[in-house]
Amino acid sequence: MHMDFDPQKTDRLADTLAGVRPEEVLEWSWRELGPAVAMSTAFGPSGVVLVDMAQKVAPELPVFTIDTGYLFPETLALKERIEARYDVQIESLHPRLSVPEQDRACGPDLYSRDPDRCCAMRKVEPLQRKLAGLDGWVAGLRRDQSHTRAGVRVVEGYRISSGRTIAKINPLAAWTRKQVWDYIADNDLPYNSLMDHGYSSIGCRPCTRPAAPGANERAGRWAGTGKTECGMHQPLMAVEIPEAEGQLAAG
Repeated sequence: MHMDFDPQKTDRLADTLAGVRPEEVLEWSWRELGPAVAMSTAFGPSGVVLVDMAQKVAPELPVFTIDTGYLFPETLALKERIEARYDVQIESLHPRLSVPEQDRACGPDLYSRDPDRCCAMRKVEPLQRKLAGLDGWVAGLRRDQSHTRAGVRVVEGYRISSGRTIAKINPLAAWTRKQVWDYIADNDLPYNSLMDHGYSSIGCRPCTRPAAPGANERAGRWAGTGKTECGMHQPLMAVEIPEAEGQLAAG
């Protein structure tokens, strides 16, 4: 029987865990919600830090990522480096349609014509399938990443497609970009090599650019579109899937 977290419960948890060290938040997550809790990572700096912390204090905590079919080779190489370093297997979630199948169903380069729909199909829908079996989701969001994340709390309620609300846990909510990179340096952690070439936040290859010096951390994502979030970390969005999807996926 899965839990359902009401707003009062998540508010109490957020108040209790505010100011608690990220490692202790991870320990709490596994102690209270394991094994129905898992961590997601896109292998950004915050994600790398959380994986390292979890391996030290809650090594049983499962880790997953979403392979959209558009990831940079450097991102996939980093995934392999992290798996080898910690001797872990990171689960890769995949959209129901491959990129060629989506191109046939929706037309090529959907990301350039309707990026919200592309993100919904390639990120949000696979995430929703995963979260349906969980009570808690650990993510690497920080308040200083962008204005859309300024209100992030250590624990929040996240409504999934079934209508149930799970606990979304953000152990690094109060951390700064400097703290993340200091931790990476102090612990000699691997990071995405694109970070050495002007990229400050890395998502799908067609929709990610180097950020201008001094810009906010996520400025290179969907540059020039006005879009700032993929939808995974926003209130549940409808995922419009082509009617032909079932036939394509089955075939």
